[in-house]
Amino acid sequence: MSSRSTLATLTDSLTKVLPTWEPSEPLRALTGWTGETLSFQVAWRPVPTDYAAPTTDVVLTVTGAEGIQLHAVDLVPIQVPCWEEHGDGFLTETPGMLPDVLRPLGPTSDGSVSLRATHIGWHSVWVDIEAPIDAVHVTMTADGQQILDVTLPVHLVDRALPEHGIENTQWFHADCLATHYGVETWSEAHWDIIRGQMQAAAQMGVTMLLTPVWTPPLDTAVGTYRRTTQLLEIGLADGTYSFGTKHLDRWLDTLAEAGISRVEVPHLFTQWGAEWTPKFEVWENGQRTDRFGWDTPATDPEYQRFLSQLIPFLKSYFAERVGLDKTVFHISDEPNEHHLDSYRRARDSVQELLDGCRVLDALSHPEYADLVQTPVVATDAVPSFRAVGTEPSWVYYCIAQSRDVSNRFIAQEAVRTRALGWQLYKFRAVGFLHWALNFYSRQLSRGAINPFAETSAGGGFISGDPFIVYPGPGGATWPSLRHRLMRDAFDDLAAARGAEEVLGRERVLSIIDPDGTLDYNAGWVSSEVWLGRRRQLDEAVARP
Repeated sequence: MSSRSTLATLTDSLTKVLPTWEPSEPLRALTGWTGETLSFQVAWRPVPTDYAAPTTDVVLTVTGAEGIQLHAVDLVPIQVPCWEEHGDGFLTETPGMLPDVLRPLGPTSDGSVSLRATHIGWHSVWVDIEAPIDAVHVTMTADGQQILDVTLPVHLVDRALPEHGIENTQWFHADCLATHYGVETWSEAHWDIIRGQMQAAAQMGVTMLLTPVWTPPLDTAVGTYRRTTQLLEIGLADGTYSFGTKHLDRWLDTLAEAGISRVEVPHLFTQWGAEWTPKFEVWENGQRTDRFGWDTPATDPEYQRFLSQLIPFLKSYFAERVGLDKTVFHISDEPNEHHLDSYRRARDSVQELLDGCRVLDALSHPEYADLVQTPVVATDAVPSFRAVGTEPSWVYYCIAQSRDVSNRFIAQEAVRTRALGWQLYKFRAVGFLHWALNFYSRQLSRGAINPFAETSAGGGFISGDPFIVYPGPGGATWPSLRHRLMRDAFDDLAAARGAEEVLGRERVLSIIDPDGTLDYNAGWVSSEVWLGRRRQLDEAVARP
C-alpha cells in the first residue's frame, strides 16, 4: 500500500502516527470486554499540493455507538527524545515533533467532525468507544469526495471487565495547576481544575493520589521552596498544635467523586536522603508563619515534638475518613547508598508514631529492604532485589528507568508503555507508583513551563516523563496518547485477572507470555504481536 495513494485508513491504538508514517495492513476488528473503553485511530493525510498549503476540507463521521469520543492527535515538541546513550524501543534519537496531546473534537449529534491539516504529512484522530457494541461505521470525505468507508467489527467477551486489582498511585502537583492558570490556591477556579485532573487520573486506572496535606518536599532544589499548597490548617498556641481539615475534607470529597478512594500522605522528610524537613504553614497569634524547612535537621527536637502531635491526628483522621489500610505514609524518596545513616535516623525518629500505618518508600538499593516496611522498587533495580531473595510487590519507574524497561516517554514505541500491565500481572505486583501526573515545571521546580511547548522540564528529563495530561484552555484537562496507553495497560492487567478466573493462571501466562521471556526488562514484542496476544486472550475467555 503506497502512502502517496492512500488518503485515509484505520489503524490500531499502538500506532504512533508520525507525519512520515507509512500505512501497512489496516485495522480489521477490535476485541474487548463488556464495559471496556476500546480505541482505534483514523489516520489521514491532506491531498498533496505543489507550492501551497493544503486546502482540503475533511469531514470524519463515526457512528454505531453511544458515547463516541473523538480527539485530534496533535504534535508536540520533543526536546529530549532519549539520552544520547540509550537502549532500543525509541522512535527517534533527535529533537523534533511527535504525536501526543489528544485535543478534544467534541461530540456532535450526527457523529461528524470537520478537520483541517495542522502540518504536512499524516495526521490521526483517536476514537474511543464504549463496549458493548457490535461494530462502528467510519467514513471520511475530502472536498466532498469519499476517501474512507469502513465498518469495523467489535468482538466482545460477554463478561464485565473486572477491576485491575492493584494500587496505582500518581503524584499530583496542585501548585503547578495554580501557577499555570494564574489562580489562587484553593480558590473555586483551582478546585474546578483539580477536579478535572483527578477524573483524568481515575480514567487511566489510578486508585491513589499524593495528597498535599502539606506542601510535598519533592523535586525542589536545596534551599528553595515550591508554591505552598497545604491542605491542612495548622495552628500553634501555648506550645500546642491544632489542626483544621476544611480543605482536606474537600480534597477527599473531590477524590471520591472521581472514584479514587486511597490517599498518599506527603513525605515526612526531604527527598534524596531524609536529612531535612518539609516547610509547614502555621498560624500563631493571628499571623501566618513558615516553620521548619531546609534549615531544620530531620531529628530537630521541635520538629519531633510537632510530629508527635501531627501523626496521631492524621492517623485518627484518615482512619475515620478512608481507613488506615487505604492510607500510605512516606519517610523520604529515593535514598541512595550514601543516605543509609540519615534515612535510618529519620525512620527511627517516627517509627513508633507510625505504628499501625502503611509506610512505603521508592528506592533502588536493596540495602534499604530491612529499613522500609514496603519498598517501592525501581523496575530496573528488580534484579538486584531478586538477587537477595526478594520479589518486589510494589514497583515504580521515572526518568532514571530509561533503558530496557517499560516507561511512558513520548518518543518510545507505544508497546513499551502498554507492556507494564502484563508485567505487573506476571509478577503478582500489588502496587505501581509514578512521580508525575502533572508536573508543569522545570527540573527541581526552577520555574513554570508551558507543557504544550516544553515536554522535558527544561531539558532535565526525557520528554513525557514530567506529565501525562495537559492543561487545556479554560481549566479543561486534555489527555495524552500516553494517558490512553496507560489506561490500556491496566485494562490488559484487568483482562488477565478476569481470564484467570475462567482459564487458570497457567493458561493465561501461556497466551500472554508463550516463550516465558516477559519481564520488567525483557520479552519485548511488536505492537502486532501484543495486540494478537490480547485478541487471543479475549477469544479464549469467550470460548473456553
